[in-house]
Order: sequence, then structure tokens, then C-alpha cells
Amino acid sequence: MLPLSLAVTRRQCRHLLAHIASPVRNVTFAVCSLISFASHADSVLIKNVHIVGGKQLSASVLSDVVLRDGKIDKITPANKLVQGKFDQTIDGQRQFLTPGLIDSHVHLDGVPGYTGKTAEDAPMLQQAREQMPRSYAYFGFTTVLDLTGDPDFIRQWNQHPAGPQAFYCVPVSIPNGYPAVWLGKELQFQVPASKVMLYDPAQPDVYPAHFKKEEHSPAAVVALAKQIGASCIKVFYETGFGPQKNLPVPSVELIKAVVEQAKRQQMPVYLHGNSQAAYEFALKTGIDTLVHGMWHETKQIEPLSTPSLPSRLPQIAKEIKQAGIAVQPTMQVLYGEQEEMNPAFFEQTMVAEAIPADLITWYQSAAGAWMKNMLAEQVEIPNSTPEAHYQAFKTMYQKPLAVVRNMTAQLHREGATLQFGSDTPSGPFYTQFPGMNGRWEMDRWLEAGMSLAELFSSMTIANARALKLEDRIGSVEVGKQADLLLMKSNPLKNMKAYDQISHVILRGKAFERSSLSARRLPAL
Repeated sequence: MLPLSLAVTRRQCRHLLAHIASPVRNVTFAVCSLISFASHADSVLIKNVHIVGGKQLSASVLSDVVLRDGKIDKITPANKLVQGKFDQTIDGQRQFLTPGLIDSHVHLDGVPGYTGKTAEDAPMLQQAREQMPRSYAYFGFTTVLDLTGDPDFIRQWNQHPAGPQAFYCVPVSIPNGYPAVWLGKELQFQVPASKVMLYDPAQPDVYPAHFKKEEHSPAAVVALAKQIGASCIKVFYETGFGPQKNLPVPSVELIKAVVEQAKRQQMPVYLHGNSQAAYEFALKTGIDTLVHGMWHETKQIEPLSTPSLPSRLPQIAKEIKQAGIAVQPTMQVLYGEQEEMNPAFFEQTMVAEAIPADLITWYQSAAGAWMKNMLAEQVEIPNSTPEAHYQAFKTMYQKPLAVVRNMTAQLHREGATLQFGSDTPSGPFYTQFPGMNGRWEMDRWLEAGMSLAELFSSMTIANARALKLEDRIGSVEVGKQADLLLMKSNPLKNMKAYDQISHVILRGKAFERSSLSARRLPAL
């Protein structure tokens, strides 16, 4: 193999990738990616653009924008000559320069839909992990929030040159509750996440000898989360699903104490909850954000004293608004589960842009179809075709989809804060692959009645504000981090703008969008 250096050009990299043996190709591809990144400019002039996403939600007059050392250095009218030399000049050709998009609900670790440990799959998985950050960026996401993140993994993720910057929440659970229960009664106390497990007074006898009560109080857990660099806390109200049902949930008093401690540390608290019971719990505990839409009307651990939906729904929406609780509808989650049964799923153009070709092939193999086959067992249709199974699933999902759309529309009418988050992926579903899942969530927002301006604001400045990062990202202003998109049309007037991104700018480094596509990855 020829030695690589920073003097190697992108054309030479492509030549190497075309001719070297596959065992070396992955290493070469990674090096070439870094070389390509290093060759990007430190100072960039973007000429002749309309800015969308400053202090006003409108397009500016034609402007020139200077990026320097990863930040927005200067914004001037386009008819004024910008002085100085630049490493790179981009003629915007009257396109629209916007802030990068923020997805405030993702799960970054793992490859969606893959749970095995087959050695021969290692190159395919490495290729997928290389592409996943690029897929987020391809669809315009320059910042993401991992709601159950691990600090070491997040540090590794943020070293990727062509992906969004990641922040993370610490998941704070109780023993035998969601999600700790999936690990088993013993292992749940042995994994790193057990360091931030709460002591639950309702379960005093379940803890092992090494578990020290004082180290797992709300104050201790929140302090540790802050110390290790988390941006937020995630708590759970989940009574279970699938084989795990009737799970214990934390008490109102316990979560109120977590919220109180988190506020002292200026850390927002996110609540996993997708039922009327969870929404009532949110109102009692004062959390900041519900991270799911209302998917279930009656799922709860015990009967509530309040009326059930739909009679209670309008009042809940009003109370959510009055309490200042934000809600992430995450409607695409249900569509994604449904689409796992779609026999034509992989024929969509967007899929090939997000998912590497070799992984697409694996998803359609007997090994890759494990989740699809498991879902198919839920609907018994003798001698059915794949299309018939898909239609049966669409019928099955009609009710929860109607509930979440209805509740989202009601919250919108009341003026409650709707926060953009995609829950990518919510489970082992290839239909919820990074980037494209967020793009489809955008469509769900418009279908639920939100305007283009509301969608754009939620994905930019509003999400930045929720993450307490509005001084760094979320708008196009001098001094802010240069996480930007160059679009061929105005996203405030045309939804197609999100499919017409010409450049993605990550921390001041400009990438042609096409270079981030999974189509540009070399085959294994």
C-alpha cells in the first residue's frame, strides 16, 4: 500500500479506493475522509446569499458571510466588497443560508436493526458507523442530543470530521423499571449506567450489598451527571411493553426531587412517557420536556381518578401549556414501526442516500429481516402476501397514529411548546435510520398542522434555546458557531428546501451535500 500524507489529493484517494484490496480499503477510506476534512478551508467567504434564521424569521437582502476559525466572523450586504484573502469562496448564487438543524432526540450508539456478533459482518458494520454521522449531516442536522448517552462514546462521536456535534443526557432510572429491566435483575447493577440509578424507597430490598444509598440520591445522581459533562437528565414513566409489563415507575416525590436538583445545576429534565398516565405524571413532577407524543389512551399502571381520553385531552393540553412543559411528538416512530413491513421500503430514493448499499443488502437477507419477521407474527393472515401484511399493519397502527396526531394538534392549538426530536432510532428498526428518520418527522409535523415557520424555528433557535446553547448555535449571527446550510429554496416557503441542500457547513468546514451521501461510500 502506498503511504498516505496530507499531500494526497481527493482524486488520488478515489484511485486508491478503486484499486486496493477490501481488507485495506476501510482503513484507506477513513484516512481519505480525514484528508478531505483537513483540506477544507479555515476561512470561507460565502457570497450572494439570503440569510434565513437571524433575529427575524424572514429572508434577508443578498448578503456576504465570512467564516473564520469555525465561527461566523462577518455579515455584510452583498454589494459591499469584503476585504481579505480566503481559503475558500463559495458563490451562493442567491441561495438561502440557514442555521444547521438540531435533532433533540436521538440514540447514537449501535447500528439500527443489528443485534448479532457475526465476525464476517464487521466490515459492513464499520462502514455503517462511518456513514451514520454523515447521514445526519446529509439531511441537514448539525447538532444532535442523545437522550441516553455515554460520555466516552459521545467524545468518540464528536471526533468524526463530517457529522453533527453531539450532546447527551444521563438516563436516570430505578431498579427493575424501564429501561434497566431489559438488562436483568443482576446486570442492571453492574453496568456503568448503574452509577446514576436512583435509590427507590419503594424497593428497599432489591439492592446489592455494594449499592450505597447515599450515592444514589437525587442530589448525588444529578451532581454526578453534571460532573461527567451531561447537558440534561432523562427520567422514565413506562409501565412496559412486549414481554416486559407492569413495571415499577418512580414516585412523584422522587422525580420532583430530581427536577429540583437539576434546576440547581441548570440541567433540563426530559421524561420518557407516551400515555395519558405519563402526561399526568409530567404535570405533577414539573419536568421540562415530554419526549414522546401521546401514543396510548389507557396504558397505565392503575386507574386514574381523572376522566380518560378523549374528554380529558383538551384539558391536558391546556395544563401542559400552562405548566410550560414542552412536548416532542415523535410521530415518525410509529410510522417507522409500520414501515418495517413495507415490501417497497428500500425502493425509496432517500433510503439509498442514508444507508450504505451493503447494509441495505443485509437488511433484506434472512438474518437482517429478523425484526420484520417477528412483527409479522403479530398479525395472522393465512397465505398472505408481503403487501397484505403491510396493509394489516397499517390498519393496526391507525388508532395510535390518530391519538398522537389528535393530541399534537390539540397542543398546537393551545400554543404549547412543540420541540423537534425524532427518536432515531426508537428500537431495532432499519426504517428509522439516522438523518432520513428526522426528515420524515418533518413531514409528520406539517401533516399535524404546524406551519413551515414553526417547523423551522423548532429545529433551529427554539431547540438551541431548550439546550441552553442559543448563544452558540441556532441562528445566523456574528460570533456564533458556523453550523450552517445552503439551500436552493427558502425553507419558510417551501418544504422541498430540505431536499435541496447544496452545502452543509460543520464548524466552519464546508461540505458539498452529495459528498455526504451513502452512495459515495465505496463498496466492501
